[in-house]
Amino acid sequence: MFANWFHPAAAIPKPRRAMALVLCSLAVLATDVAGTAAYADETAWATMEPGSAVGSHGFSGGWGGIESARFIEYITEGPTGAPTMATGVLATPDGTPPAGGWPIVAWEHGTSGLGATCGISTNPRYDAPIVRRLLDQGYAVVAPDYVGLGAGAATTHPYLQSRTEATATVDLVRAARHVDAALARRWAVTGVSQGGHAALNTGGIADIYAPELEFRGTAALAPPSNIEGVLALAGPYVPEVPGFEGSTALFAAMLNGMRLAAPDTVAAALTPAGADALARIDRRCQREWQSAVRGTTIGSMLQRPVAGSPFADALTGYLRVPTSGYRGPLFIAHGTADNVVPIALTRLLLTQYTLAGTKYEFRSYDTDHEGIVAAAWPDVLSFVAAVLGPA
Repeated sequence: MFANWFHPAAAIPKPRRAMALVLCSLAVLATDVAGTAAYADETAWATMEPGSAVGSHGFSGGWGGIESARFIEYITEGPTGAPTMATGVLATPDGTPPAGGWPIVAWEHGTSGLGATCGISTNPRYDAPIVRRLLDQGYAVVAPDYVGLGAGAATTHPYLQSRTEATATVDLVRAARHVDAALARRWAVTGVSQGGHAALNTGGIADIYAPELEFRGTAALAPPSNIEGVLALAGPYVPEVPGFEGSTALFAAMLNGMRLAAPDTVAAALTPAGADALARIDRRCQREWQSAVRGTTIGSMLQRPVAGSPFADALTGYLRVPTSGYRGPLFIAHGTADNVVPIALTRLLLTQYTLAGTKYEFRSYDTDHEGIVAAAWPDVLSFVAAVLGPA
């Protein structure tokens, strides 16, 4: 099943062959950013309900040229489940809202970093054109920074933590409706790469977490999944494979977030070199990750094999994508030439959906990771129109 992930693996003896697959599955996912600001006093919001809007304001000069865009500060869950502040963007179409308000699409962005200067609200370069296309179709759009990525964040970003990706998204929809009364209750979610992971996790909890809203469906593009199963192969024996140096950076970024939720478990799994790598990558934007951990390998970070350890269980709880519990249709798109998030991971996820009785629509495209949005976009718009109805 893994043979097509990394063709040279056939020449690498076990266990090094399996470890090369670990490296291949951990390639760089996305973009970079800049900017800063500050949150309101924590004592003013620590007891507020998730989804409460703390503040909002427009962007000077617009956000990516979108004049209607607003910056929203709101309450959501932190990495341990305690309340924390998060930020995101709300944009609305021009003109008069339809009866019942603008239907909402949540856009989930790809990997951008770990710190307060790395969020989508401060870097619209890649995502603003996507948001504009949704606005042109008559949808209001919310785009979460994710926990830890907004200006003034109190914590580093819990990278790829399934729960906080989802709660940050749902709570932004709630907060946006407090800020703008012209928004409808019905909404859907879509995203790419890390955002595809976020979209699947959002779709898995949306109906239960926020029953007062009308969640209609999930569209995920090139979503990472089953990463915990791949990482179960890791251990001190993982070799250094030329060309996959970025794998260590992604592994360190995941663990840097995971130690927020399970500090003792992560600390027990790491060597001094691993702990040092986490300290060096902490709060850095993605463009700096590889240089921050240069000279470190995945094998040098780990004290012992992952499989069968409490560390493996913690990874599963942190990263796992739900295979059941979705309300509304589920659409997944993946490029056949994707060498960043291998399509084999998604095919495994689809098998898990089938075994769980989860219905889905899947389409593959003759493109790579970077081209999946352009390739799948007409189908994404058709899906959104079908689940949300006319805007």
